[in-house]
Amino acid sequence: METEMDCCASLSYAQKELPELQQAGVQCGRLVPLSTALNILPRLTRIALHHCAALRARPYVLVREQVLRPIEYFSPTTFVNIMIGNDMTAAETLAKKILFNYRNPLKDCSVDLHQNLKSVLDLCDASVDDIGGTLTFSGADPIVNSRLPFGTMSAISLAAKAVLVAKIWRERTGEGQDMHVDVPKALRRFTPFWDKKWELVNGFPGKSDPYNPFFAMPVMHKTKDNKWIMPLNIYPSIRQRAMSLLGAGGDPASIADAIKEWVGEDLENAASDAGIVMALGRPIEEVVRLDAFLQSVGLMPLIEIEKVADGDPVPFKPNAQTPLDGVRALGTSHVIAGPSIGRSLALHGADVLNIFRPSNVELDIFHYTSHVGVRTAKLELQEDQHRNRFYELISQADIYFNNHRPGWRERFGISNSDLRAHNPNLIDVDIFYAGERGPWSDRPGFDVSAGLAWGLNNIEGTDDKPEHPPHVVISDYPAGWLAAAGAMAALYRRSKEGGSYRVKVSLGRVALWLPEMGVYDRDFAKSMAGSKEGHIYPDPEQFTVSTPLGKYTGVTEMVEMSKTPGNYQYPLTPIGSWEPSWL
Repeated sequence: METEMDCCASLSYAQKELPELQQAGVQCGRLVPLSTALNILPRLTRIALHHCAALRARPYVLVREQVLRPIEYFSPTTFVNIMIGNDMTAAETLAKKILFNYRNPLKDCSVDLHQNLKSVLDLCDASVDDIGGTLTFSGADPIVNSRLPFGTMSAISLAAKAVLVAKIWRERTGEGQDMHVDVPKALRRFTPFWDKKWELVNGFPGKSDPYNPFFAMPVMHKTKDNKWIMPLNIYPSIRQRAMSLLGAGGDPASIADAIKEWVGEDLENAASDAGIVMALGRPIEEVVRLDAFLQSVGLMPLIEIEKVADGDPVPFKPNAQTPLDGVRALGTSHVIAGPSIGRSLALHGADVLNIFRPSNVELDIFHYTSHVGVRTAKLELQEDQHRNRFYELISQADIYFNNHRPGWRERFGISNSDLRAHNPNLIDVDIFYAGERGPWSDRPGFDVSAGLAWGLNNIEGTDDKPEHPPHVVISDYPAGWLAAAGAMAALYRRSKEGGSYRVKVSLGRVALWLPEMGVYDRDFAKSMAGSKEGHIYPDPEQFTVSTPLGKYTGVTEMVEMSKTPGNYQYPLTPIGSWEPSWL
């Protein structure tokens, strides 16, 4: 039987809604039946329960919060406490958990894979039971000498999208399956490109830009006030703007010297205004007090799925040969997080087409990892003819995915409302650096800069000398995998109830998921990493195929699925080499 503490919640209204509450007979500060609260729940600004797990957005529209169980679990006789104002926001709850973990580091391997997976799947209205078989894990963090559970994050993100694949396959065929995820292998799947030896074309890794001074290690530099800045401007256009802002030459030493002349926050703000990357390192205690955390990123769930319009159900096509047979996904994405959504969908049979503008540059090091299975074409979205062709593609698509900054889509007339005008059944997926709106929403950034900006490098090192984790990268792939899981959850839901959906994931929020799950004691992480079976960092499982670019060697998904392991129809093709059309 539930205790009062288990059942109680705080339903926080804005002050302006007080008259409506009083008309409903609700007295603030008094316990009322949940059934009474549900009558006015759509007007609530937030609902927060006393424990942390995921709240499903159905059947009521809520601002996302970390709560105990799906709302359907609670009986109409459950009592809740109506409060005026903001009792405790999701951001404050998350901050408390992160700080508790930081101040009480783990000296064991107790991060719960199954419970953390359940919390993610709750956001997708899914569960392990949906696969019609068993899901097992092996191994555990620490695997490398890191204070953060990167292997756990990778394993859960991979498992979550695999569960959605299996759920759809079972829906289409009635066939269940078993799954297994090895945590050390999942960590290797998270970082294959960094080692420059697992993803190769004709035996050579993809190149970055050897003449870009912002690629040179170390990528963190001291400022005038002894703070640390990461000027990660790795593409040509932002490289030029960054050098102009700094007044620096084209070599790493001049970049470092120029940064020493700036006060950290002044440079961070000037860079934001210029649309370039200058992430400033902060202690985690300071991060959770930032407006960008309290008003934006800290309020976000790991995956946000929102139904934005009603519509008729769109059932899956019959006689499926693969889980996503007949599904079309159109993207405008680059680097890793965005394209990895496409890669995840293509692995299981979707036709995935990613659009580049003619002036866009993609670096081989990213192309060889994130665009596996993804076809690419070029359209100049500033031109009416090409934009109309994009609209035609959207009208026949099921999913759209993007990871450019907020405002980028509006520049080209491809905002969510623009696209829904051409396809009222669209599933629209965005990955943001921070949030869609609010503080930092307009800041550019990449995976590695997110680690410094959100305090993770300070956790790995110290506040005086932040350090990278051993594999350097932070959250790109997990963000893409979670977004893919959200897209498939929306696809499944659309097949039942119709409608158009938005799926949102924040690179920063995914980064903060790491300390939310746990922070390891420094000595414990060092002693455990690589010490015994289950904590050894393995070589990845690989595959080799012939492609138009040559013989490509890549890494498998590191998830064992007994019925739908997946296959790439087009493993790797040159950027822009396809016509902008569906197969």
